[in-house]
Amino acid sequence: MASISSIPSYIKAWVYSEYGNIEEILKFDPNVAISDIKEDQVLIKVVAASLNPADYKRALGYFKNTDSPLPTVPGYDVAGVVVRVGSQVKKFKVGDE
Repeated sequence: MASISSIPSYIKAWVYSEYGNIEEILKFDPNVAISDIKEDQVLIKVVAASLNPADYKRALGYFKNTDSPLPTVPGYDVAGVVVRVGSQVKKFKVGDE
């Protein structure tokens, strides 16, 4: 697995731990642990992010039967730099933007 050596163990992120109105459930957490990536995943240092309608619907629980377990960090629309790649990743490399 290729990676940048100075990746922190924790990040700052907006998180929700229950379903409901995103304006009420979204909380800032300055100590979110970075989980290990799987062989087919990449880790991105996010420099810009947005919430889109799918994120809002996820927070309301529309996809809870198939979604990631709570707590979760919303935001699938991001821009950033790849800092780690899994062993099966072929389309991206560390440093890609």
